[in-house]
Amino acid sequence: MPLFTVDVDKDSQRRYRIDSFSVPAAARVEFDATMQRNLAFIETLPGFLEHAVFEKTDGPSNFNIVTIAVWESQEAIEKAIVAVRQYYERIGFNPAEATARWGVAAEVGQYATVTPRRERAA
Repeated sequence: MPLFTVDVDKDSQRRYRIDSFSVPAAARVEFDATMQRNLAFIETLPGFLEHAVFEKTDGPSNFNIVTIAVWESQEAIEKAIVAVRQYYERIGFNPAEATARWGVAAEVGQYATVTPRRERAA
């Protein structure tokens, strides 16, 4: 099955959490382990559909790791945010402290599909 095939009409309720990271080489092993642990948790949450990790191979971006988590709805992603915060508290993980210690810069956001405008045939 192709990864992230999106039908903008059928999948209009889906939400995408897209996070971009600049991860120094010295922090990569610990960052990857944390990312895998977090993925194992979010995969158990209601409304989670799929996840992918991309590593930059070329280009001018400052970010070398991009993750995309696909959720079935805005409600699912909002509940997941609460669940992840509670999970972090339970395991004693502070993402702000960890990223500062690792020297990782991040940009995170939630996205929805946009129906492209098509030109009408003359």
